[in-house]
Amino acid sequence: MNIQYKVVKQVLGFDKEGGEKYVIKTVTGEVLTFNKVCNQVSQICGAHRGTVTQVVDGLLDVLVNNLDMGHSVQLGEFGTLRPGLRTRAQSSEEAANVSAIYRRKINFVPGKMLKNFLKDVAITRAAIPKTISPDDDNNGDNSGNTGGDNGFIDPAA
Repeated sequence: MNIQYKVVKQVLGFDKEGGEKYVIKTVTGEVLTFNKVCNQVSQICGAHRGTVTQVVDGLLDVLVNNLDMGHSVQLGEFGTLRPGLRTRAQSSEEAANVSAIYRRKINFVPGKMLKNFLKDVAITRAAIPKTISPDDDNNGDNSGNTGGDNGFIDPAA
């Protein structure tokens, strides 16, 4: 397992020189939808997919209800969620009121499992994909999808 990155030329607005700089951007894969997550959990745990969906929906309800009451919610080694605010600094105590709040957010503090993942994960530069012309041997099919497993890695394997 590794995190891939690419190097991108970008004009940074805060740079006084106004020149182009090279920045590293993470290369991400496809979005794992809720249905795919439930299917994979179902396969790993041996529970019926409907049961998994019901449990995850229940977990989300508990999260929202407790965050709404201002509580932090710890999810074992995964991490902790807590409600938070982004505010503008004010010069007086009277000005520091609700109007200074410009964003509500959920703060996430990773737990032991995710911290260990980040500590041990390899970081590699992404390979630049080869452009395939219709004249190549694959009859123009450059989808690259040959696995059929939708990127699922069985942790029991």
